[in-house]
Amino acid sequence: MAKSKNSKPKQPNFKRPYRQKFDKIWLFGFHAVQAALSNKNREIFQLLATKNSLDKLGHLTRLTALPIKVVKPTEFLKYLDEKSVHQGLALEVKPLDWGSIDDLLNTQNPIGPIIVLDRVKDPQNVGAIIRSAEVLGGQAVLGSTHHCAKETGGLVKAASGAFERVPYLTVPNISRLIENLMEKEYTIVGLDPSGETILVDLLKSLKNQRIAFILGSEGSGLRYLTKKRCDHLVQINTRQTLNVLNVSNTAAITLFAAREFL
Repeated sequence: MAKSKNSKPKQPNFKRPYRQKFDKIWLFGFHAVQAALSNKNREIFQLLATKNSLDKLGHLTRLTALPIKVVKPTEFLKYLDEKSVHQGLALEVKPLDWGSIDDLLNTQNPIGPIIVLDRVKDPQNVGAIIRSAEVLGGQAVLGSTHHCAKETGGLVKAASGAFERVPYLTVPNISRLIENLMEKEYTIVGLDPSGETILVDLLKSLKNQRIAFILGSEGSGLRYLTKKRCDHLVQINTRQTLNVLNVSNTAAITLFAAREFL
């Protein structure tokens, strides 16, 4: 069917997220972008910024050699989802490479416990957990490659800068990861409402031990096979049992308890 002479060419829909190569992502938000610019291990391609937001970044060293495009707030829709709270900043980067799990576990003097996520897919929760790990002394956050949230702009923003400083690594198989942790003499502690031991009571009995806390998703908690692999299954002592804690809240309470009672 022939096109009408009066028909106009279809305009691009900039309200849809900009499609990128899988090896590039957009970070956004002041703290996320500022932290990435300050991270010498972060490979950066370009910065989009409003004039006011660029001024707020100050005189960071990497800005002198970085392609910078000063844009209007509406132009971010070409690159970001319309719900992204970008605060006038967007940074195109390569996903962060923290090395291998073996490199992490071979650290001679690990500082703080490890958090292992068993199928936690919400990027907001994972970002909040990484932020808590930095504030409360967690060594790293680990998850499964296919069943946990991947590095995205939303996840990195939720971590509020901590993503550049706390290792977040994923592995194909959580069961194998737990075996590796056991081989490195980590005590495996699962957080689950079915646990018969109270978290604080267990921590008071452990002294100077490497610990990995396993946390499951809000909906189903820890999987059965994951529970079976834990050395201890514990719960947080709460006032009532009609509701359960959000996984990011559970992580924060667990890390705080570990810092206070280990």
